[in-house]
Amino acid sequence: MSTERCFHCHEPVLTGQQFVLPFEGEPRSFCCAGCQAVADTIIQQGLADYYRFRTEPATKADAMPADLAAELASYDSPDVLADLSSIEGERSKIELSISGISCAACAWLIERRLKQLPGIASISVNSGTQRAQIEWLPEQLKLSHILQDIARLGYQASPFAADQEEKTHKAELSRYLKRLAVSGILSMQVMMLAIALYFGEWTGIDPEHQDYLRWISLLLTTPVAFYAALPFVTSAWRSIVNRKMNMDVPVSLAIYYTYFASAYATVTETGEVYFESVCMFVFFLQLGKFFEYRARAKARDATSNLLKIMPVTATQLIDGQPQSTSARRLQPGDLILVKAGETLPADGEVFDGTSSVDESMLTGEYQPIAKVAGSTVLAGSVNHDGVLQVKVGQPLALSRLGQIIALQQETLNQKPKLAEKTDELAQYFVERLLLIALATFLVWFFWIDASRAFWVTLSVLVATCPCALALATPTAITCSLAQLNRKHILIKNNQVLDRLPDIQQIVFDKTGTLTQGRFSVHQVHLLQTKQDKASLLNLIANLERHSEHPIGKAFQPYLQQELTLSKVQISIGAGISALWQGQLIQVGNAAFCRAKPIRGAMVYLTINHELQAAIELQDELRPEVPALLQTLKAKGYQLGLLTGDSSSQAERVAQQLGFDWLEKGCSPEQKVTVIQQLTAQQQKVMMIGDGINDSACFHAADVSVTLQGSTDLAKNQADVLILRNDLSLLTTLLAGAEQTARTIKQNLAWSVGYNVIIIPLAVVGLVSPYIAVLGMSFSSLLVVSNSLRLLKS
Repeated sequence: MSTERCFHCHEPVLTGQQFVLPFEGEPRSFCCAGCQAVADTIIQQGLADYYRFRTEPATKADAMPADLAAELASYDSPDVLADLSSIEGERSKIELSISGISCAACAWLIERRLKQLPGIASISVNSGTQRAQIEWLPEQLKLSHILQDIARLGYQASPFAADQEEKTHKAELSRYLKRLAVSGILSMQVMMLAIALYFGEWTGIDPEHQDYLRWISLLLTTPVAFYAALPFVTSAWRSIVNRKMNMDVPVSLAIYYTYFASAYATVTETGEVYFESVCMFVFFLQLGKFFEYRARAKARDATSNLLKIMPVTATQLIDGQPQSTSARRLQPGDLILVKAGETLPADGEVFDGTSSVDESMLTGEYQPIAKVAGSTVLAGSVNHDGVLQVKVGQPLALSRLGQIIALQQETLNQKPKLAEKTDELAQYFVERLLLIALATFLVWFFWIDASRAFWVTLSVLVATCPCALALATPTAITCSLAQLNRKHILIKNNQVLDRLPDIQQIVFDKTGTLTQGRFSVHQVHLLQTKQDKASLLNLIANLERHSEHPIGKAFQPYLQQELTLSKVQISIGAGISALWQGQLIQVGNAAFCRAKPIRGAMVYLTINHELQAAIELQDELRPEVPALLQTLKAKGYQLGLLTGDSSSQAERVAQQLGFDWLEKGCSPEQKVTVIQQLTAQQQKVMMIGDGINDSACFHAADVSVTLQGSTDLAKNQADVLILRNDLSLLTTLLAGAEQTARTIKQNLAWSVGYNVIIIPLAVVGLVSPYIAVLGMSFSSLLVVSNSLRLLKS
């Protein structure tokens, strides 16, 4: 018999007919009061079309508790609102992040509902990015009311705190796309006219028609030369001012030399025109520049995304009374209130209260840490199960999280040595090319034939223009990126494929990377013979059902029979106790159970204060890890384990998997130091991690890799994202990089070889501009064709 599904979220209905609403003449069942309330709101507001046209079920809804309503109301604070929104006259504008959007119908529902609110000027919801742009009149409508209305529809909305730098990068990306579109579209038009001119030379085109086609080509090429090619001119001028020639100098000379020469030929009706060469040249180079920019933008996003995990509001205690304020405005000495489930907005010291805090976002380790009065707490960590009063020690900018951002920025700004060598090589090539072109012009003008000097020099510049050289690397990388994407590997930094073949050290984080990020029972030490192992684990599982502690989940599989427990008491960060059959049962750490610590044990069980068992927990390895590490060792890589875990499990994992070296108990700063020590020894390092604690060393390493199951932050900032939770795809990544490196070397060899052959011929006048354009195009085509072979690998 099939289980009835909730009309709103499609989860199983286990409450019978307790929650029912009529819709289209039929009773509809719901799994809970939250889903029923949301559905009733949607239908009563005249938005029932949502249920008719949606393509995905909605997310499970919860009735809004009072504390959530109070949290949303904190956004109405003038200080908080000033930090979150921009003011345009009487209107305020804000971007919201909305979780739970599953299809376009969800976006339609939110837009239709909010447009009914007085004070909403405009709203646009993007179902792809799960964000909304809203303009409203704060005098008529509070931001908290907007957020509450969205919550009543079953979605959770919060301000998206994007910084100004990100907005600048989006604007620059838009400019790149516009220039790429202009050069691409006009290149196709000019190429069609060029074909007509070429065929006209053989079939005898009328001079009037020829002049007409040339003038149209000039008109279409002008936006390409003076708009799409503008970045090359800017870069070339900057390099000339700094007296360091780059590749854009000959590129700009070739573009404008060819453009003005063709324009002169068009106006005077003499000579040849090469407008199609200008357009195609600019288009291909713009394509390479676009991919280069995307790689740089991905790297910049890492730092800005760190700030987005921080809460924008905090509850400050002023004269003992809670008051909402902006988290960015907290100063040392302020007293703040942090409730269960909230994220700490600043570094500080616990003034009052007890709780357990999850610092995995900063340390990478998932074991909660007990906090009492006097304990240090860190911004970005999550308060689990108690209420804390915290005295602020450092504001957000100077917190541990802020220091990680600073480290990240420092490593991001360090230019790789490979890039420096490439710049030196490019400068050497450009300087020689310009000298050859100048010498050619002078020799022809003064000693050979002044009438041909201009066109011979143009032939030298066009024939030896580094088009194929410029395309050699980006085309190979582009094809390789596409092929690796098909194999569930996303490369976000073009330089990765250049660096991977030189990797010598592969460094792994442990928790969440080699392991699955959840605890399980590893070994049970029975210290009494009164009960067997299964009975004791069942007893612990029954007791842990009353706790939300992550360690308690390790015992869920051992629940075989429900037991009657009474007087259950939870000691936050220590353990849990209860009465069972008149006996006092205690489960927790050694201090809570008053037991002598046993090496490796994390959980202890006592009955009437008599120690019964000590349990070792472990974070299970991913199943593919042992075979992967054997393959990597067979290929000659040095393997290192770099972890924040200071327990004996780190040593056990390192020994079990055969790592060459281990550094445990590392802070984010110490991880960076270890990576920098390796790079100082001329070692090429790949880092595989999954969290904020790995962010700084991600940029210190030559290559950084993370998995799909990692935190959003790690996925945003890593150079490589493996789109499946399968570490064995590392071997596919390394093999793809080696093949790409071979293809790039072949492309460069051809490009250089072509120039060695064509330069002498062009200098002595044996290559006309027409042949030079064909030679340059053939050289570029050969390079692109060779790169396309990567798509078939």
